[in-house]
Amino acid sequence: WNRSVVVSRALSAVQRNARSQHAMASTKRVLFLRHGQAVHNPRAEAEREAGCDRARFLELIGEDDALDAPLTELGEDQARSVQARHGRRLRSVGLVVSSPLSRAIRTADLALPPFPSPGGGDPDEGRPDRICVEDFREINGRFLNARRRDLSELEGAFRSSQWDFSHISNFDESWTESLEDESECAERGYRGLIWLAQRKEDDILVVSHGGILRFTMNQHPNIRMEEGRKCSGKEKRDVGARFGNCELREYLLSWSENCDSVQVSPDDCQDKNIANANEIKPLNGLEDDSYMLRPLFTLTEVSLE
Repeated sequence: WNRSVVVSRALSAVQRNARSQHAMASTKRVLFLRHGQAVHNPRAEAEREAGCDRARFLELIGEDDALDAPLTELGEDQARSVQARHGRRLRSVGLVVSSPLSRAIRTADLALPPFPSPGGGDPDEGRPDRICVEDFREINGRFLNARRRDLSELEGAFRSSQWDFSHISNFDESWTESLEDESECAERGYRGLIWLAQRKEDDILVVSHGGILRFTMNQHPNIRMEEGRKCSGKEKRDVGARFGNCELREYLLSWSENCDSVQVSPDDCQDKNIANANEIKPLNGLEDDSYMLRPLFTLTEVSLE
């Protein structure tokens, strides 16, 4: 048989109708925010800045490890400063998405508080939904700081923030004692982008982690990074550079659904953890048989408004 398998657009009539009923914009604005400094970060990040190798960095992470590592006092101040500097821009966000790790959720709550402004009226009017999504958690395994708390603990700790935890399981079933492969982490981030593309909101804040953002943006074959900023000198940096603690960046997330087909080789399926070469991704959260092919995404960084 041919080593290249064609994933055709010849979907069934039911699938075609479902796709047309849930047509998606091909561009969204996405703000990515890394969490503030957490208890496992200070020494390891300082050594990284000084040029230590990966082994030393991981050694320090392990020495300062803590279950679902919380923010430090500095980390909380960093998150508040995001609101102070970018509050006007964040007011236009229509959806807040967070990793289910506590440091990311807390950062989201401080950077874009969930509580309505004084003045009365409907307390939920104009307030964006807040959803925790597993795909945006940090590279998983080995370290306790990558292990999330049980669902009941998260619901108790963040009850007043009204987070939607329906997308995560009762217990952390994905954490293991072995560190997740970087390519697997990048694939999770890619699945997270597919989830964002399926949402109706066009202006989204995602609070996540330095590792998964770097691997997703720099290593996944279906993601292309582009420069759209007008900056020079001190402000200029590579679009794929690692995020600092509480660094906020804005991107145009774009993709095309007008391809006649997508070619996937069997070898690629194994390498990229795709269970079936003919697999097309179900649209999460929809009750019908809607589908979306694995798209090629472009993330174009733009200057923060």
